[in-house]
Order: sequence, then structure tokens, then C-alpha cells
Amino acid sequence: MKKSVTAFALSAVLATCAMAAEDVSTFSQTISDKLGKGKIEGQIVTTEINTKDDYMSTKRMNIKRVDSKGNVLWTVRDFVEDCPLEAELSLLAPVEVTDVNDNGLNEVWMLYKMSCRGDVSPSNMKIIMYEGKTKHAMRGYTQIDLPSEGTFEGGDYKMDANMENAHPNIREYAELLWNKYKREM
Repeated sequence: MKKSVTAFALSAVLATCAMAAEDVSTFSQTISDKLGKGKIEGQIVTTEINTKDDYMSTKRMNIKRVDSKGNVLWTVRDFVEDCPLEAELSLLAPVEVTDVNDNGLNEVWMLYKMSCRGDVSPSNMKIIMYEGKTKHAMRGYTQIDLPSEGTFEGGDYKMDANMENAHPNIREYAELLWNKYKREM
């Protein structure tokens, strides 16, 4: 009798335990400019927890620039946390290093979208760019076409003060990137 009660209790505990899965994608690239040599390192971590009655997903992104001694010069962190629907946080293009204003100080462009949604609606979209140690940003929404209405939803953005006051070549390049990647298929 004691054996069957113990087995029943154990199976009840196992049925309510969460099944967790974690996926990590990483990248790294070298960089060299007026700030010196170093690396851009990044990772996106997806954690999914399934229970008998529930589902939660969390996505976290961490991108940083480190110098040749390993000192962190800047960090970009973002996340979608405890999403009971479809969580998304993904780079829309590889991290890009440019010098569009030709001043010897690289711009590092990170373009990504993020959402927690169960419908067809725009995702949050961001361009975060560092020129040296100065952060510039554009934030808004992806664009979703609504064919039945012959129109679209989203696609708009707002520049922060640093992006708004940046060199014209930087603003132009940011708008070019936004328009190239804003549309969701």
C-alpha cells in the first residue's frame, strides 16, 4: 500500500513540474577605431517554461563593446519577459560597423524587433547605434500590410535627441536602415 501511494504522489509532482528549455545564440566581431581595438560581443537567450497548465517565454539580448583589455565600453540590453504568447526578440540584420560621417570613430548599428503577441500586429522595432561611447536610438514599430483594407499599420518611428542632432549622414543612414527592414512579411 505504501509503495502505490508514494508512486502516485511522485507522478503528481512530476505532472506539475515545469519543463524548461534554453537556447543561446552568440556572435562576436572585431572592431578598431579611435577608441582602440576590441570586440563587439552579443547573445540572445531564449528560455521557455512549459507546465501542464501554462507556457511562458522570455528572450534576453545583451550586446557589448569590449576593449583589448576586456573592459566594457558600452552595453545594450533588452528583453521580452514572461510572455504567455509568442515572444520574439531578434536582430533584423547582422550588427554593422560603419563610419558614414568619415570621422575615424566607428558607428555600431544594432537593428532588432521585439514583441509578445498572439495576433498580427506590429512589433516594437529599434535601431540602437553607438558612435564611440555615445548612444543614438530610433524606436517605433514594424509595418504590417493589411491587404483586405489596402493599407498598413505601424512603420513609424521617433529619433532620440542624439540621433536627431547627429551628423546628416548618420540620420540618413538610420532612415535607410529603418525603411529597409520595417516591413514584416
